[in-house]
Amino acid sequence: MVGERMRYIFISLISLPVFAADNSVEIDLKGNSSIYIDQIGSGNTARVWCGLSNGTYATHTCNSATIDIDQDGTGNLAKAYSQYTNHQSNQYTINQDGNDNVGYIDADEDDNEMTITQTGDDMEAEIYMSGDDNQYSISQTGGEHYAKMYAFGDDSAWTITQSGTGDHNAYIKSCNNCNNNDATITQSGSGNKDGDIEFRNNPADNSTVNLTQSGNGAHVGNIRVQQGNYTVNATQTGTSVKNYTVVLDCTSSCNKTVTVNQYD
Repeated sequence: MVGERMRYIFISLISLPVFAADNSVEIDLKGNSSIYIDQIGSGNTARVWCGLSNGTYATHTCNSATIDIDQDGTGNLAKAYSQYTNHQSNQYTINQDGNDNVGYIDADEDDNEMTITQTGDDMEAEIYMSGDDNQYSISQTGGEHYAKMYAFGDDSAWTITQSGTGDHNAYIKSCNNCNNNDATITQSGSGNKDGDIEFRNNPADNSTVNLTQSGNGAHVGNIRVQQGNYTVNATQTGTSVKNYTVVLDCTSSCNKTVTVNQYD
């Protein structure tokens, strides 16, 4: 009873916006709670652990939970975690508006939706995930972006979208035996672009890999897929230098369809 009462106190506190700079919010929860954090200013930190208890990895569930972190300002950090197992049908959302912000999600199990949206310059976003039937996306608008996903599971969609000025760097790396997934990187605008997608280590079947780069600046695309069946699509448009590399490693029976378009 005391734990439940404390949890509701936390929720009532963080539902209010935080306007000053250098604030910190940290919350541990389990079950199907809804958490909303709104921070305005610079140098703020928000961390939410769903399914953890006092920072330990004891078995707790985090199902059908909603975690929403909004930060407006510069130099902010937002992190949302779930424990290794027993977490399904959760929705994690991080929205950051400003410069030099970092968003991070570490999620597990099935039927989850994880989204990081960043607007501004010098942004960094990372999503680490495992489980099946999940949707993960990173969207960055502005200049000088870095985005990375590590994916473990089947029947999921992983998407990184970057637009604006400055250099764009995006990476999606998948695991062994990850089947029926869609991995997509889309980069547009001025500035140099680097997009890498890798399905490595062991067989993975019936996955689709899409890499699209457009606008000014140099385009560099790298795709590596190993044993299994894949459909690979790469498109690079613009007047600058375009470089695309695909490595297909097949030591046994496999089917790969590769389409590459490069034009001004």
